[in-house]
Amino acid sequence: MMFFDASGVESEASVATGPKRHFSFLLLPSFSPMDVNMAIEALWEANAAGATPCYTWSIHTETGEPLPSRSGVSISVSGDFNDLPHDASLVICGGNRIDDNISQVWTQTLRRAVRHGAYVGALGSGCAVLLSAGILTGKKAATHWAISTAMKESFPDVDICQQVFEKSNYVTTCAGGLATVDMFLDLIATDHGLDLAQQTAAALTCSNVRDQNTDQTFSLSCLVGSKSEALVAAVQLMKDNIEHPMTPAEIADEVGVSCRQMERMFAKYLGMSPKRYSDKLRLEHARELLMQTRLTVLEVAVACGFVSAAHFSKLYRKRFGIPPSAERGIPVGRMMPTQGHSQAA
Repeated sequence: MMFFDASGVESEASVATGPKRHFSFLLLPSFSPMDVNMAIEALWEANAAGATPCYTWSIHTETGEPLPSRSGVSISVSGDFNDLPHDASLVICGGNRIDDNISQVWTQTLRRAVRHGAYVGALGSGCAVLLSAGILTGKKAATHWAISTAMKESFPDVDICQQVFEKSNYVTTCAGGLATVDMFLDLIATDHGLDLAQQTAAALTCSNVRDQNTDQTFSLSCLVGSKSEALVAAVQLMKDNIEHPMTPAEIADEVGVSCRQMERMFAKYLGMSPKRYSDKLRLEHARELLMQTRLTVLEVAVACGFVSAAHFSKLYRKRFGIPPSAERGIPVGRMMPTQGHSQAA
């Protein structure tokens, strides 16, 4: 099995020397080549900045064959899961969708690694594999915002957060994208100190190194496009009460404005009434659930605060042009392992 030295050249020497920190990247069908490359670039730059011993890495798929990403880009792989070094830190590489039918090989590999004290990490939807394996039960986890709704519904025992990454003892989960660099800079700082992590960040031209307390999306005021604190607070109340929506009068009272003032704010900055904007948020939330979970139309309607499935379906068709029963973009469930799939671990 081939590994890589500090120059990025394939090398067998690292097998004999037993590097202190070897990362094995395990690719899901939804993996993002950008995420994998950014992680490896961070490790390479850390080596160039003087990390001792040097980081090494390898890339694996379940079958040992190259796996095309959703964008069609393939990455050369080092082998299958049987080729994982015994002392490797494992990183599950997903994207911004959830992979269905993950086999027992994945969960068995991860559980065995955790039993032996291995560090495990996840990028984007790789978090779902850790959840399916029971590794994150009762803990917090970060994942890409586009699938956070589905994660919350499918794994209610886990606190799905909106931070760029989340650490919990031997596990780190990450939103993916640019947050991948933040996650690996934090790992480098833990291993070799803040100075070397800052040198690595400078080499990657990162002008702003984010910690795990940083949200992965724009603030609500940026999304709303307004400097009105009352409007931002009103929208946040709507988002926080999707299942049990507040009336416009209740929201106005909560944020300390009159109903008329709130009507004017929504009309000026959002171009619609508070009631219409609330319906828009709930319908968009419903669409995420329909596309990313296997909840029934009735269950989605209830989860989004609609009084009946018929009323929900009517509003949904008006908003999106199709009935909710036809809206199944990404068929996913609880990521339960598929019995008898692939070779034994």
